[in-house]
Amino acid sequence: MEWTEFERTYLLYDGSNYADVRLNNRLRELIGTEEIYCNNIYQVYVYREIKPVGWPELIWLSIKRRDKEAIHDWRDLQSIKNEIIGIEHEAIELYPAESRLVDTANQYHLWVIAEKGIRFPFGFEVRAVTDIPIPNGKQRPFTSGL
Repeated sequence: MEWTEFERTYLLYDGSNYADVRLNNRLRELIGTEEIYCNNIYQVYVYREIKPVGWPELIWLSIKRRDKEAIHDWRDLQSIKNEIIGIEHEAIELYPAESRLVDTANQYHLWVIAEKGIRFPFGFEVRAVTDIPIPNGKQRPFTSGL
C-alpha cells in the first residue's frame, strides 16, 4: 500500500471503539492534550512534555494501524518518527519488565527525546543504510528516502 502524508486531525472516535475515547480523556487529565495525526495506514497520538526525573524531556508516540491489525515494520516506525517529530530526534521502543507490561491492543509506543541532537548512550555511532543484501542477511528495496 502506498504511503500518504500525515495530516493533523482532531478525531477521537473512529466509529469502532468508545474505549479509545475514555482512555484519551483519562490521558489528557494525567498528562495534557494530545495531538493526533493520520495517514492512510496509521493513526498516531502525540503526547508532549513527558518529564521523567533524571532524563531529558520526552515525546510519547502511540501508534496503531487504522485497520487495527498488528504491525512491526521498523521502517514504518522510523518514518512516523521522522515525519511527525523530526529526522534528528532519537526514539526507543521499550520492552518493559513484565510487572509494568501494558498489552491491550495492537498499539505500539515510541519514546522520543524532545530536543533534537541529544543521543541515547547506546546504539550505533555511524550511519550504515543499504537496500543491497549483505552476506547472511536479507533486505528489501527502499520505497522512500531513508
